[in-house]
Amino acid sequence: MTWLNSFRSYFQPRVLLIAALGFLSGLPLGLLIDPLNYWLAEAGINKSTIGLLSLVLLAYSIKMVWAPLVDRLRIPYLKFLGQRKSWLLLSQLLSFITILGLSFLDPITNLELFVFVVLLLSIFSATQDICVDALRIELVDEKEIGEASALYIIGYRVGAILLSQVLTFYIAESYGWNVAYGVMALLFFLFSLTILYVLPEPEREIRPYISLFEKPILWFQDSFISPVYDLFYRYKEHLVIMLLLTFTYRLSDMFLGPMAMPFYQDMGFSKTEVAEITNFYGLWMTIIGGLFAGLTLHKFGLVKNMVFGAIFVPLANMPFIYLNSVGYDIGVLVLTITLDNFSQGFIGVVGITFLSRMVSKTYTATQYALLFGFVAIPPRLISGYSGFVVEDYGYHNFFIICALLGIPAIIFSIMVYRKKEIFSFD
Repeated sequence: MTWLNSFRSYFQPRVLLIAALGFLSGLPLGLLIDPLNYWLAEAGINKSTIGLLSLVLLAYSIKMVWAPLVDRLRIPYLKFLGQRKSWLLLSQLLSFITILGLSFLDPITNLELFVFVVLLLSIFSATQDICVDALRIELVDEKEIGEASALYIIGYRVGAILLSQVLTFYIAESYGWNVAYGVMALLFFLFSLTILYVLPEPEREIRPYISLFEKPILWFQDSFISPVYDLFYRYKEHLVIMLLLTFTYRLSDMFLGPMAMPFYQDMGFSKTEVAEITNFYGLWMTIIGGLFAGLTLHKFGLVKNMVFGAIFVPLANMPFIYLNSVGYDIGVLVLTITLDNFSQGFIGVVGITFLSRMVSKTYTATQYALLFGFVAIPPRLISGYSGFVVEDYGYHNFFIICALLGIPAIIFSIMVYRKKEIFSFD
């Protein structure tokens, strides 16, 4: 396939719809990362607490626990929407309520309640992600998964960066964090209703309905055991290597993530500079990285791109060391964000495509959530201690550790490349 044909495939209606779904997924998550971390840092919350608070995002990592419910449990009074859209509506409504709730709270006066609401938002938003991940795979053909993944990342970043981060920072600069989160809650609600209205319920292989209350054991076997067995049946002993790769692929950049905002603040960058450079400009570099990955997936195949991404990410973390040594410098910050966000966009698309190709459309939501857990749980657990590493060893050593954490992914991606004929990914 030529580069031009690859680019044209981005404009298929079904593929474009995936960008809208990515937008919805990114919006609440964006509110849980950079703006929240900056809000807490500005409120005087110590770095170790901010790092530990990132553990609430484990909800995204352990969503495989309740993903079978989204796959199989029917919601009363919403059956007319279909299985995917009914769960999508419920998760969006609960996410809206919790975002709005944060706009009435102050982390200084009631940190415990603030953290609890953040945890609820993580759970409800992760449930929305389960629905979106299933829709993203079920709405397109297998040959379109690469392009769909690229547009999903673009929509995700626009929702998470341009709207929920850049706009939130701008509003907070003038009116405070509470007003900013209130505005974002209303925008999320309006966008959710609009996209839900135009979204079709996908055609998919539907297993025979089993009542949870009439046949609980059979329902548990069909909902929880069968999806896992299907993965082992299809990939057999090679599944171990694949899981090790997913286990380590995002370890390097996810460990760095929670300390990025405190680092920028310590370097003396203002909210506006953070919004314009790390978020707005960084968004475009992420988009370019994602589009580049979508095109190269057709040209060079999935596994070669996995190897390239695994090598590129640790190298892209190195400019942080130089920025730490020179201090406040807009030019160095731009260089750092250019490499870091391009690499994130690239490996985001490649990683999502890898997971999407592994799942069966019979168990889409459950299997994808399970595999995503292998990508997210180890880095999320480790990243909770990133603040302690910074406090004990400083930013210089912290960034070196971030780079070193990328070595296992390089090793396992090369192992998968050597067995690519077995996996039939290329």
